[in-house]
Amino acid sequence: MPTAPGPSRLPAAHDLLDRARRPYHLPVPAYVPTRVVFGEGAAAGLAETVRDRFGDRGLRRVLVLIGRRSAAKPWQEAAVDAGRRLGEAVVVENPRTNPTPESIQTVLAAARRHRADAVVAIGGGSVLDTGKTVALLAGGTRTVEEALRTGVPEARTTALAAVPTTAGSGAEATRTATVWDERAQRKRALDHPGLFPDLAVVDPLLTMSAPDAVWAGCGLDALSQAVEASWAVAATAESARFSLPAVRLAADGLDAVLADPAAPRARTLLSYASVFAGLAIAATRTTVPHAVSYPLTMRWGIPHGHACALTLGAVLCFNAAVTDRDCRDPRGAGHSRDALRAITAGLRAPTPAAARRRLDDLLRRLRLPDLRAYGHADCTDIVDDVVSYSRFDNNPRQMTRTQLAALLSAESARRPPGRHTP
Repeated sequence: MPTAPGPSRLPAAHDLLDRARRPYHLPVPAYVPTRVVFGEGAAAGLAETVRDRFGDRGLRRVLVLIGRRSAAKPWQEAAVDAGRRLGEAVVVENPRTNPTPESIQTVLAAARRHRADAVVAIGGGSVLDTGKTVALLAGGTRTVEEALRTGVPEARTTALAAVPTTAGSGAEATRTATVWDERAQRKRALDHPGLFPDLAVVDPLLTMSAPDAVWAGCGLDALSQAVEASWAVAATAESARFSLPAVRLAADGLDAVLADPAAPRARTLLSYASVFAGLAIAATRTTVPHAVSYPLTMRWGIPHGHACALTLGAVLCFNAAVTDRDCRDPRGAGHSRDALRAITAGLRAPTPAAARRRLDDLLRRLRLPDLRAYGHADCTDIVDDVVSYSRFDNNPRQMTRTQLAALLSAESARRPPGRHTP
């Protein structure tokens, strides 16, 4: 299987599309141990690819985790059959989207009963986060809740393969797994090197069956991750080689799918954006828009990617005004402004204000409401929640509680030019 040029020489979009006509090994940064097989039709050889990756481990008992079975997913049964060919397999449907400690514990119990020595997770971000957590904990005795409270000191002993069927979460390339705590009304997460999958098989054709609301929200999640990874305090030159191309790939991919939802090449752009953004945030984590998104999803039920995008443009303009006095990045305000210029260029905009308009226009064309549609709720009520997340302090420009409250209030009340269709 051929290998693409290294991350310092990532090709242009048209070259990436040509490479993706057949599966190949995608280059990854040094800090990511996952082997990524990318390309149209990659899932057709899933069993063989998994055997190639784990052949020396002699896998015998496999848990195949999938999303809800549906006739709208023509690839699903073939993917499940591939999992069954790996050995004695048990197939489990993920109990729910936005996984909770309780829903993950249900799958973990099934893995332990089966004595699974491998987990193959096939689905969207919720399926992958559940599968990653189960693989991390399956060989031990900790519950999900105990792991969230005290961490997981031991290494993972269960093999882990991730097969994303949506393009947005990037979970196939990160060391984190999101867990939603409904009782505490909080987003929680596990962060452990054992959450990096051993193998990611990314087939853009699997995303073709995603409903409009799903691919739109996932694409916005990838775009938000790419933008935030590019300006994050923790960004590095290596992570930027993935995050900055992901900005353009995500924005152009959303445009392409809007123009022709049935075009596989458009979905390929979004799949690349998702993987690249995931590879970047594995090092950088996210920033203010993600911190804001958590209570918007938890309290108001706004899907995650849409929730991230609601403040992305406003925070972009806020960060573009960074000075040495309020810069959090030790490399200085000049470095942060350079990152903002690169992000703006990736959005094909001449200025931060124009980039913000580009993001606003994407929401409008995707027929997703902005924060004005949620005027029945007081955005300032979530300020204390937002600032409590570590992502808030990863932003390149320091933001005070007062500034956050003002930004949320302004976004809830502003009147952009042109007609908006919720």
